[in-house]
Amino acid sequence: MKQVNRWVVLIVLSAALAIISLDNTIVNVALPRLQEDLSATTSQLQWVIDAYSVIFAGSLLLAGSLGDRFGRRRILLIGLAIFTLGSLLAVTAENAISLTACRAIMGFGGAFIMPSTLSILVQVFRDPKERAQAIGTWAAVAGLGVAIGPIVGGLLLEHFSWHSIFWVNPPIAAAVFVSVLLLVPDSLDTSKPRLDLLGALLSGLGLIALVVTIIEIPEAGLSVFTVMSALITVLALSSFIWWENRVARALLPMQYFKQRVFSSSIVIVAMVYFALMGAMFFLPQFLQLVQGMTPLQSGIAVLPGAGGLLVASLVSPRLAHHFGTKRLVVIGMSVVTLGMVLFSFITIVTPYAYVGIVFSAIGAGLGLTLPQATNGVLASVPSERSGMGSAVNDAMGEIGGSFGVAILGATMSICYRQNIENAITQAGDNIKLVPNAAIEAARESLAAASIAGAQIPDSVATIYRDVVGRAFVSGMTWALLIGAGISFVGVLIAWKFLPHHVERVEE
Repeated sequence: MKQVNRWVVLIVLSAALAIISLDNTIVNVALPRLQEDLSATTSQLQWVIDAYSVIFAGSLLLAGSLGDRFGRRRILLIGLAIFTLGSLLAVTAENAISLTACRAIMGFGGAFIMPSTLSILVQVFRDPKERAQAIGTWAAVAGLGVAIGPIVGGLLLEHFSWHSIFWVNPPIAAAVFVSVLLLVPDSLDTSKPRLDLLGALLSGLGLIALVVTIIEIPEAGLSVFTVMSALITVLALSSFIWWENRVARALLPMQYFKQRVFSSSIVIVAMVYFALMGAMFFLPQFLQLVQGMTPLQSGIAVLPGAGGLLVASLVSPRLAHHFGTKRLVVIGMSVVTLGMVLFSFITIVTPYAYVGIVFSAIGAGLGLTLPQATNGVLASVPSERSGMGSAVNDAMGEIGGSFGVAILGATMSICYRQNIENAITQAGDNIKLVPNAAIEAARESLAAASIAGAQIPDSVATIYRDVVGRAFVSGMTWALLIGAGISFVGVLIAWKFLPHHVERVEE
């Protein structure tokens, strides 16, 4: 590998990562506008969001292995080109179906970008201490992008149409593309192993079916569709494991899961994103539906959490060097657990100061944990398989985030539906001032209530927010307590299985 300025490379890779991290949440704030302009149903809007995650998760292992085989920079460039194409096509979308297809293309491109950035980073930063610091920066950008997506989306929607959230991607991606060509070195597995195409097909099918099942079950329940997708998940992933134990050059060697550091680290990565995406699912809705903030205001209001995550991610490697990986992850997940418990005490009259402080603590706990868990995954695989290791890390994060939104969202939805009628009754005669369409939307689901709430007159918005807010907060309380329980399991896993310090298996 030619001599490069590794810190400049880190900046370029972080910029590439920031594009797809932002896109995870930037579209959410545009949902009311999309429904109005595209005449989309609630279900169609959900798939505009989910198509990205489904294809992203299903393509990660393939993308990581292609990078190891054909060159990680080349795969990164291909990913940037595909992502840009999807963004440009999205601008021309005239209905929800075509926009969903464009989001799927963007998810496919994103799957080529994310593991490539991490695997190149591992190749460029050979010194263990510098590598840990670089991974801390990478983790900070990944989490920060998710958190500030609503802010960027809100700012754009304040002044432009919904098309602007897709116009913002191409110029940035083009600048990153040129920077990668000029500044980022290429690397690959010099043995150039034969690609495990059957393994890629089985893993992609299994992961796509898994994420689809996670997304659909909360709303559809045990329908024919969800049962079939669950069966496909089991059959595809079982076949994948069987095949990987027999093929000469496995896409994902199963022996890595026998390593305590690898297996415990990927579980902790999933739990970090479970908590992050779960919290990001609830907080903007609480701030908009209950406290009456605009999308832009609610985006700005999550900055304390983003700030906590950013600062903690950057100092995490240094703290781990002094106090040990195990101790730091235990502390980080404990802070997340405590933060989720404190978050569950929120009511419709809780001041924002309390919300901001608690979310800042949750962000800090996640920031302490994520770089160490990611480093644990990459430390457990040989350098020439860093693309595969990065893909596994990213796939577990995506699956963990999907589970977080699905499980906590389903819990909240169940409690919401059980309490919405009581909240409507308690509103008394005031509820008659609210349009019937908005009331029916509130009965249908929280997502429908959120969209309807943005379209009713300001004169009755307070009444509507109070009704929906009471039902919402009751569900959020139980969901956050479940999230705290999951985070506490992460504390136990870290305490039991992580070593005091994580070292690479080879240099």
